[in-house]
Amino acid sequence: MTRTISLRSGEESLEATLYGELPARRAAILVHGQNWNADGWVNEAPHFAARGIPALALDLRGHGRSTGTTGDFVPGETWSPAADLAAAKAYLREQGVREVALVGASLGGHAVLASSWDRDNECLVSISSPVVAIPAELSRKVHGRKLYVCAQEDPAFRHVLESFTALAEPKMLVTFGGGVHSRWMFDQSYGPDMLELILDFVGKGL
Repeated sequence: MTRTISLRSGEESLEATLYGELPARRAAILVHGQNWNADGWVNEAPHFAARGIPALALDLRGHGRSTGTTGDFVPGETWSPAADLAAAKAYLREQGVREVALVGASLGGHAVLASSWDRDNECLVSISSPVVAIPAELSRKVHGRKLYVCAQEDPAFRHVLESFTALAEPKMLVTFGGGVHSRWMFDQSYGPDMLELILDFVGKGL
Protein backbone atom coordinates (compact mmCIF):
# COMPACT_ATOMS: atom_id res chain seq x y z
CA MET A 1 0.00 0.00 0.00
CA THR A 2 1.34 3.44 -0.93
CA ARG A 3 0.15 6.99 -0.61
CA THR A 4 1.50 10.41 -1.49
CA ILE A 5 2.57 12.68 1.37
CA SER A 6 2.93 16.45 0.98
CA LEU A 7 5.37 18.34 3.23
CA ARG A 8 6.68 21.86 3.70
CA SER A 9 10.40 22.58 3.96
CA GLY A 10 10.96 26.30 4.41
CA GLU A 11 9.34 27.96 1.41
CA GLU A 12 9.30 24.77 -0.65
CA SER A 13 6.70 22.06 -1.17
CA LEU A 14 7.98 18.50 -0.96
CA GLU A 15 6.32 15.28 -1.94
CA ALA A 16 7.08 11.76 -0.81
CA THR A 17 5.64 8.30 -1.23
CA LEU A 18 4.82 6.35 1.94
CA TYR A 19 5.11 2.58 1.69
CA GLY A 20 3.37 0.77 4.53
CA GLU A 21 1.23 1.98 7.39
CA LEU A 22 1.72 4.42 10.26
CA PRO A 23 1.95 4.60 13.21
CA ALA A 24 4.95 2.36 13.77
CA ARG A 25 7.78 2.28 16.28
CA ARG A 26 10.45 2.66 13.57
CA ALA A 27 10.22 4.05 10.03
CA ALA A 28 12.77 4.66 7.30
CA ILE A 29 13.33 7.68 5.10
CA LEU A 30 14.77 6.76 1.68
CA VAL A 31 16.79 9.49 -0.06
CA HIS A 32 17.70 9.45 -3.75
CA GLY A 33 20.83 10.52 -5.60
CA GLN A 34 21.50 13.56 -7.75
CA ASN A 35 20.24 12.22 -11.08
CA TRP A 36 17.11 10.37 -9.97
CA ASN A 37 14.22 10.82 -7.55
CA ALA A 38 12.05 9.00 -5.02
CA ASP A 39 10.59 6.74 -7.71
CA GLY A 40 14.00 5.03 -7.87
CA TRP A 41 13.17 3.23 -4.60
CA VAL A 42 10.03 1.59 -5.99
CA ASN A 43 11.55 -1.91 -6.00
CA GLU A 44 13.23 -1.70 -2.60
CA ALA A 45 10.76 0.31 -0.51
CA PRO A 46 8.04 -2.39 -0.36
CA HIS A 47 10.54 -4.74 1.28
CA PHE A 48 10.91 -2.31 4.20
CA ALA A 49 7.14 -2.19 4.62
CA ALA A 50 6.99 -5.99 4.48
CA ARG A 51 9.36 -6.06 7.47
CA GLY A 52 7.02 -3.79 9.41
CA ILE A 53 9.15 -0.70 8.74
CA PRO A 54 7.14 1.95 6.87
CA ALA A 55 9.34 3.68 4.29
CA LEU A 56 9.01 7.30 3.21
CA ALA A 57 10.69 7.80 -0.19
CA LEU A 58 11.36 11.53 -0.31
CA ASP A 59 11.79 13.84 -3.30
CA LEU A 60 14.42 16.39 -2.25
CA ARG A 61 13.65 19.93 -3.40
CA GLY A 62 14.13 20.35 -7.14
CA HIS A 63 13.63 16.62 -7.78
CA GLY A 64 10.57 14.67 -8.80
CA ARG A 65 7.46 16.47 -7.58
CA SER A 66 9.17 18.82 -5.11
CA THR A 67 9.70 22.52 -5.74
CA GLY A 68 12.88 24.55 -5.36
CA THR A 69 16.51 23.67 -5.92
CA THR A 70 18.89 21.47 -3.98
CA GLY A 71 21.85 23.71 -3.17
CA ASP A 72 25.50 22.97 -2.56
CA PHE A 73 26.75 22.26 0.93
CA VAL A 74 28.25 25.34 2.62
CA PRO A 75 29.87 24.84 6.05
CA GLY A 76 28.02 26.69 8.79
CA GLU A 77 24.81 27.02 6.78
CA THR A 78 21.73 24.81 6.74
CA TRP A 79 22.00 22.55 3.71
CA SER A 80 18.70 22.14 1.86
CA PRO A 81 18.68 18.29 1.92
CA ALA A 82 19.18 18.39 5.69
CA ALA A 83 16.28 20.82 5.98
CA ASP A 84 14.13 18.58 3.78
CA LEU A 85 14.98 15.57 5.91
CA ALA A 86 14.14 17.53 9.06
CA ALA A 87 10.67 18.11 7.61
CA ALA A 88 10.30 14.40 6.82
CA LYS A 89 11.44 13.39 10.32
CA ALA A 90 9.00 15.84 11.88
CA TYR A 91 6.16 14.33 9.84
CA LEU A 92 7.04 10.81 10.98
CA ARG A 93 7.21 11.90 14.63
CA GLU A 94 3.77 13.50 14.27
CA GLN A 95 2.51 10.12 13.06
CA GLY A 96 3.82 8.36 16.17
CA VAL A 97 7.22 7.13 14.94
CA ARG A 98 9.77 7.02 17.76
CA GLU A 99 12.82 5.74 15.85
CA VAL A 100 13.89 7.02 12.43
CA ALA A 101 16.22 5.14 10.09
CA LEU A 102 17.89 7.17 7.35
CA VAL A 103 18.83 5.43 4.08
CA GLY A 104 20.49 7.36 1.26
CA ALA A 105 22.47 6.66 -1.89
CA SER A 106 25.11 8.95 -3.44
CA LEU A 107 23.79 12.51 -2.88
CA GLY A 108 21.20 10.92 -0.61
CA GLY A 109 24.02 9.39 1.40
CA HIS A 110 25.48 12.84 1.98
CA ALA A 111 22.00 14.02 2.97
CA VAL A 112 21.49 11.33 5.61
CA LEU A 113 24.96 11.89 7.06
CA ALA A 114 24.25 15.61 7.46
CA SER A 115 20.77 14.94 8.81
CA SER A 116 22.20 12.67 11.49
CA TRP A 117 24.05 15.63 13.00
CA ASP A 118 20.69 16.53 14.55
CA ARG A 119 21.10 13.33 16.62
CA ASP A 120 17.47 12.30 16.20
CA ASN A 121 17.96 9.16 14.10
CA GLU A 122 18.22 5.60 15.36
CA CYS A 123 20.45 4.43 12.49
CA LEU A 124 21.59 5.28 8.98
CA VAL A 125 22.67 3.53 5.80
CA SER A 126 24.96 5.37 3.36
CA ILE A 127 25.27 3.74 -0.07
CA SER A 128 28.18 4.81 -2.32
CA SER A 129 28.68 7.90 -0.21
CA PRO A 130 30.37 10.18 0.61
CA VAL A 131 31.17 10.72 -3.06
CA VAL A 132 33.73 13.42 -2.33
CA ALA A 133 36.07 13.91 0.59
CA ILE A 134 34.52 15.33 3.74
CA PRO A 135 36.44 16.57 6.79
CA ALA A 136 37.01 13.99 9.50
CA GLU A 137 35.38 16.27 12.06
CA LEU A 138 32.11 16.11 10.10
CA SER A 139 32.27 12.31 9.92
CA ARG A 140 32.82 12.21 13.68
CA LYS A 141 29.49 14.07 14.11
CA VAL A 142 27.52 11.31 12.36
CA HIS A 143 25.02 9.84 14.83
CA GLY A 144 23.38 6.47 15.41
CA ARG A 145 24.16 2.96 14.23
CA LYS A 146 25.97 3.30 10.93
CA LEU A 147 26.19 1.08 7.85
CA TYR A 148 28.30 2.10 4.86
CA VAL A 149 27.90 0.10 1.62
CA CYS A 150 30.06 0.62 -1.46
CA ALA A 151 31.59 -1.16 -4.47
CA GLN A 152 35.35 -1.47 -4.16
CA GLU A 153 36.10 -0.04 -7.63
CA ASP A 154 33.69 2.88 -7.30
CA PRO A 155 35.74 6.13 -7.37
CA ALA A 156 33.81 7.12 -4.24
CA PHE A 157 35.24 4.18 -2.30
CA ARG A 158 38.34 5.98 -1.02
CA HIS A 159 36.15 8.77 0.38
CA VAL A 160 33.80 6.21 1.91
CA LEU A 161 36.72 4.49 3.59
CA GLU A 162 38.17 7.76 4.91
CA SER A 163 34.81 8.79 6.35
CA PHE A 164 34.17 5.34 7.82
CA THR A 165 37.54 5.40 9.59
CA ALA A 166 36.58 8.66 11.32
CA LEU A 167 33.12 7.46 12.40
CA ALA A 168 32.37 6.70 16.02
CA GLU A 169 31.12 3.23 16.92
CA PRO A 170 28.80 1.47 16.30
CA LYS A 171 29.62 1.21 12.61
CA MET A 172 29.86 -1.37 9.83
CA LEU A 173 31.36 -1.24 6.32
CA VAL A 174 30.30 -3.77 3.68
CA THR A 175 31.88 -3.80 0.23
CA PHE A 176 31.08 -5.57 -3.02
CA GLY A 177 33.15 -6.21 -6.14
CA GLY A 178 33.05 -4.06 -9.25
CA GLY A 179 32.51 -0.34 -9.63
CA VAL A 180 28.73 0.09 -9.80
CA HIS A 181 27.47 3.21 -8.02
CA SER A 182 24.38 4.12 -6.03
CA ARG A 183 20.99 2.44 -6.56
CA TRP A 184 22.27 0.46 -9.54
CA MET A 185 24.05 -1.77 -7.03
CA PHE A 186 20.64 -3.32 -6.33
CA ASP A 187 20.52 -4.53 -9.97
CA GLN A 188 23.73 -6.55 -9.65
CA SER A 189 23.98 -10.26 -8.84
CA TYR A 190 24.70 -9.33 -5.22
CA GLY A 191 21.70 -6.96 -5.13
CA PRO A 192 19.34 -9.26 -3.20
CA ASP A 193 22.01 -9.96 -0.58
CA MET A 194 22.73 -6.25 -0.28
CA LEU A 195 19.05 -5.43 0.19
CA GLU A 196 18.70 -8.18 2.80
CA LEU A 197 21.73 -6.81 4.64
CA ILE A 198 20.22 -3.32 4.72
CA LEU A 199 16.82 -4.60 5.84
CA ASP A 200 18.37 -6.64 8.64
CA PHE A 201 20.43 -3.66 9.77
CA VAL A 202 17.53 -1.18 9.73
CA GLY A 203 15.22 -3.66 11.47
CA LYS A 204 17.64 -4.73 14.18
CA GLY A 205 15.96 -4.96 17.56
CA LEU A 206 12.39 -4.66 16.30
